[in-house]
Amino acid sequence: MRCLLLAAVVCGFGLSLNGFAQSTAVMSDWLRVKQLPLHTKVHLSTDKGGKTCLVNEVDDASLTCSSGHSGASYPRAEIKSIKLTRYAVSTIGGAAIGAGVGAGIGAAIGSHPTHPIVNDTAIRVGIGAVAGGLGGAAVGAVTDMFRGPLVYRRPAS
Repeated sequence: MRCLLLAAVVCGFGLSLNGFAQSTAVMSDWLRVKQLPLHTKVHLSTDKGGKTCLVNEVDDASLTCSSGHSGASYPRAEIKSIKLTRYAVSTIGGAAIGAGVGAGIGAAIGSHPTHPIVNDTAIRVGIGAVAGGLGGAAVGAVTDMFRGPLVYRRPAS
């Protein structure tokens, strides 16, 4: 239990430092976008919404990317920000958060001594941690909740 708690604290501290580094470094240089390797998976935030896609081409005026079998070109003026995707980090982070919540729920249920199915608190905490971890991993994998480093942010007008 202590190892799980320590892992959650370390993971949360690392993620908060990452967010701090991103917020202090405003990237408005389009050159970084032009240097992205082909087929890099990015998340675009545009004036018309968000999209996750693979970079196909970048020039001074636009970014062209594809998702599935369709491609689209986005004018530089419409792009608010570009971030790298981090599905693996989101999956691990979601699993850690879910495991912590599940363990907490298991511990709360474990405080009732006459539970009809399982009477051992440690077993309930373990079951809660596994169930919560699986659920959290599923949510993190689908949502990319810890999107990666900021590559570009449109300069304020």
